[in-house]
Amino acid sequence: MNWKHTAMLENFWYAVELSHEVGTTPTPLRLLGRDYVLYRDGQGRAIALDNQCAHRGASLALGWVEGGCLRCPYHGWSYGTDGQCQHIPADAPGTPIPKRARVQSYPVQERYGLVWMFVGSPDLPADRRPPIPAFPQFESPGRPATYSRHVFDAHFTRTMENAIDTSHALFMHKGAIGASNAPQNTEIDDYEVTLAEYELAASLPIKVNRLNGVMRFVLQQDDPEAHKSYRFALPNITYSAVQFGRYKIESIMVHIPVDDETTVVKSVNIRNFLNRVPGLGHWLDGNTAQVGNKIMQEDDVVVKTQVPQVAPYSDMRQELLVASDATLIAYRKLLKQYAGPAELPEDVIPAERVAR
Repeated sequence: MNWKHTAMLENFWYAVELSHEVGTTPTPLRLLGRDYVLYRDGQGRAIALDNQCAHRGASLALGWVEGGCLRCPYHGWSYGTDGQCQHIPADAPGTPIPKRARVQSYPVQERYGLVWMFVGSPDLPADRRPPIPAFPQFESPGRPATYSRHVFDAHFTRTMENAIDTSHALFMHKGAIGASNAPQNTEIDDYEVTLAEYELAASLPIKVNRLNGVMRFVLQQDDPEAHKSYRFALPNITYSAVQFGRYKIESIMVHIPVDDETTVVKSVNIRNFLNRVPGLGHWLDGNTAQVGNKIMQEDDVVVKTQVPQVAPYSDMRQELLVASDATLIAYRKLLKQYAGPAELPEDVIPAERVAR
């Protein structure tokens, strides 16, 4: 299967790893069927390079960081942060290093506890690249975020649309979220999907008869005004916010497309309550991560069975979408629009951010 025909979204900033998981020990990254390596240099900056040494194709992720450079484990070739070879140990001092002795380097940014790598044309100027989506509430949360991780045996177009699917939770997640009367009382009223240049958003009431877990403990009673907000941001981000009265739990989910059959989903989770109660806060951190993992495990059982394997964004007639699937319809239209090289048009001012 060719990624060019399966929603290969080019010239975008991909969130590819949690910041705290990248250190001076090289970390391998497989993205869209290609291999990269992540590491931190002597100044603590996150660096992304192609993983194969220019010499004999060995994995640089098996090497080590030395003097801010990445040294290949096979013959010791050392690469600077720009990917250019700086040292070939087997050559005599003063021997010129061939110009071809280099590996591709990639622009990297860190925001919201995530490492973002620009995947696309190295010649595209920085001001022509679509922006990293804005999540200012994750910049300085009231308490360090918690994290969840799950490996899906599914294509990333499917895991992303699952995360913004509005009508499956009452059937799939009774254990993780709470009791419901499904299939009774599951009707979804018409709702609005807000579109921006590279993302969508929607908000819907939550229909749960009795909550489970943390929120049951916090609220003591169910909130009739509870609602959930959804966002999808190109190329691989979904966001959800569950709000019960003044209590709110928010999550950024990063869908890392390893290859055609595998997607690693990592989430960054924050909340606006019980952030200053040490013992209870730590317990709640663990519970939040546990619930997040349970939800992803429940989703995986079904998502990996979907046919076709790739969400049919180019021909939505392959499935029967209905009114409650408004988020999915908008999502697939965005995929269709940008499945190929994307950049900011010179004469277009970026659309306003979707309200949260």
